[in-house]
Amino acid sequence: MNLVDDALAEEELRRALSSGRPEAIAQTAMANIWPLYTGRFSLLIQAIEGLPSAVLDRYPVLRAVHRMTPVLASSTRPFKPLLYADASRAMSTDELDVLTLAQMVSFRFSGDVAAAVVYARRLQERLAQAPVESRERVDGPLWFYHHQIGSTLLAAGDSARALQELATARQLGRISGRRYAERIALGRMALAHAVRGSLDEAELALTRLAGLPEPSEAHASASAMTERAAAALIAVERLTDDTDDLLARLEAYDSIELSWPFALLARTRCLLARQRPDDALEAVRLASDAHPSQHGSFAADVIGAASIEAQLAAGDPAQARRLAELRDRSGVLTTLAATRVALEDSRLDVAEEAVRGLTADPALGPGHRLEALLFGAWAQTARTDELDGATARRIVRLVLGGDARRLLATMPSRLIVLARAEVESEDEGTAFDAATAELGHVELSRRPVLTPGELRVLGMLPATPTTRQIADDLHLSPNTVKSQLTSLYRKLGCSTRDDAMRIAARFQLLGATTEGRPE
Repeated sequence: MNLVDDALAEEELRRALSSGRPEAIAQTAMANIWPLYTGRFSLLIQAIEGLPSAVLDRYPVLRAVHRMTPVLASSTRPFKPLLYADASRAMSTDELDVLTLAQMVSFRFSGDVAAAVVYARRLQERLAQAPVESRERVDGPLWFYHHQIGSTLLAAGDSARALQELATARQLGRISGRRYAERIALGRMALAHAVRGSLDEAELALTRLAGLPEPSEAHASASAMTERAAAALIAVERLTDDTDDLLARLEAYDSIELSWPFALLARTRCLLARQRPDDALEAVRLASDAHPSQHGSFAADVIGAASIEAQLAAGDPAQARRLAELRDRSGVLTTLAATRVALEDSRLDVAEEAVRGLTADPALGPGHRLEALLFGAWAQTARTDELDGATARRIVRLVLGGDARRLLATMPSRLIVLARAEVESEDEGTAFDAATAELGHVELSRRPVLTPGELRVLGMLPATPTTRQIADDLHLSPNTVKSQLTSLYRKLGCSTRDDAMRIAARFQLLGATTEGRPE
């Protein structure tokens, strides 16, 4: 394979095109795929899109580059090219490298991210084998292999390992002779840092890439959307004045670019911070309807978490709870959303256990670790209506720092009030008040106030199956019990015995005293 000579690749492809023989065109395009893809993209696309489907079916790498393939793969026709042992034995090392790359990318844009990760590992293993001359060339495709491996790991939600691969791609791209290669890698690094909550690192990466050349035609769209998604995520976390402008520049919901779930994350986070859960649910629907199922991917994590949090914010805790219970092991965002449900349900033991599990993960990003810390503080205030000094001071620093405004807007107002009590100076207090003045906060449901009679009836529900038996045990008339149940259901906001017991447990009413009204 010719991996480095752009001029020779163009000359040979034009000669094949002039022959008019589809097989010759396909063979020539395949033999020169890398220099054509990076340096003569328009010519390559012209050649590929003029080939009959029967020919393209024998060249999966060319099929993967065809502009229709990712569009159809994300809607009606997944493209998951396989390779049989007999065929692989007839291929060179370079051809196998390129084919494995194409398989990884094809499975990824077909929605099978788990399989794409398998091919990413396979390509990693191939690159770690005994050196091959083409892989040792400074101007070869090695940087792009690492870039696509890192991108696949990012699509799978493994941002920590993605950063390692993307850093390698950046260094190799810098010396490859194609200076835009460094820009492409830096864009994905900025996106990985932004989603992890390392906002300063993300911003630094975006600053550095701004001075580098524009990407080539093959990479222009993906690179632009990646950079815009990273910038939007940073702005949403800080809730800066330019947030709306940056969100408006994001890709459409039906985008075929790898960055679409990151754009969805920016949109839904902003909508939820602004207390617009119905719009967040619509954004989730539009994006999920436009893409194949993304089991085990970052996209699935974003969709799951946003759905749970939006249902919770929309006043449907039962649906949020069902979604949280149905969630698979799709990622840290969904785990955090399920923890939020537990906190709002006053299942504090469950929430605290989840927080401990999250913070024990060494690969957890700083933004996720911060959210887990705030959830721990939420549980502490729910138990004691107090906040320890160290945690309160950290929240004060977060408020004054300005990097966590979106996250703070999703916390209970009581948490902010308790942190405000730890402000150490008048100037600091003024700055704290100014920073939190425009933030909306979660207002938790107040504990219902029940009469002694309602509490006695409530206490009988778990063990007493019928209204008549409750009446007999309490020496009351059935009508009196029915009246108290009606009042009890109204105060708890439910209509069934099971819901009443669940809500009562949430507010710790089942063990409340019947001597007067509960506190």
